[in-house]
Amino acid sequence: MSKAVSNEKTIVQKIATRCNAIDRIMQGGVSVGEVTELCGENATGKTQLCLQTSIACQLPPSLGGMFGASIYIHSIGPFPIRRLTGIMPHILQSPINQIDNPCDHITTKQVESPHELPDVLDWVVKLIKYSHNTCRHIRLVVIDSIASICASHFENTVEGLDSRTQLLRAIGYGLHSIASTYNVAVIVVNNVVDVFPSDRDSSTNFMMSSGRKVRPALGKGWTRNIATRLFLSKALNPVTQTSDRLCSVLLSPTLELDACRFKITEKGVRDE
Repeated sequence: MSKAVSNEKTIVQKIATRCNAIDRIMQGGVSVGEVTELCGENATGKTQLCLQTSIACQLPPSLGGMFGASIYIHSIGPFPIRRLTGIMPHILQSPINQIDNPCDHITTKQVESPHELPDVLDWVVKLIKYSHNTCRHIRLVVIDSIASICASHFENTVEGLDSRTQLLRAIGYGLHSIASTYNVAVIVVNNVVDVFPSDRDSSTNFMMSSGRKVRPALGKGWTRNIATRLFLSKALNPVTQTSDRLCSVLLSPTLELDACRFKITEKGVRDE
């Protein structure tokens, strides 16, 4: 006798970004158990969104969080603690609790070389396992940014590019394994590179930001490591002479290829 096939869809847990427009196109927020990439040029809000999601992770499920903790791996300069604490009361919608300080639930680590990342991912796994003995499990891992960590560390030769490809494949596999094995959300920040007319696929394979044709850095091989790709872009508004900001879903196994407008304020990433 054959077994009945269930038509029920697996419910994917989400961590809200606390920007309603972005959460809408992501059907609730960043997916747990998957690797999500935020790509875009400088000053498009990628780090802002990572900080905001790291805070929101601590909220109860009723407010889009998971009552969890985060690991934030960063590359360039010191961790933006001032910006984090500045938006924290607005994301939590309450004053910072000095007894149970939200900053204590975001573990940060600076990484300057991609060759450090395999060992760092082992460290991440140990922290995740250790957190299972605490009241706040680690539910979010952020790398900001993978492109910056890899910049200027490989020679522009066949051997150098092959070495980078192999290392990125190992890092991508490690991130996917962490997300799926330990049921955490992984956010990876990526940069963009300019698309020139001499590129073979320049007529179709590009996005627009600040009036430039761009595409995600690190190449097509890296794309295999991610489940969802969000593209953050900006364009000059000729009326207001300010930058309009757009978040677009470029790649996803479950989401519609939708887009929304947003703005960056002193309170964080907000609806337009």
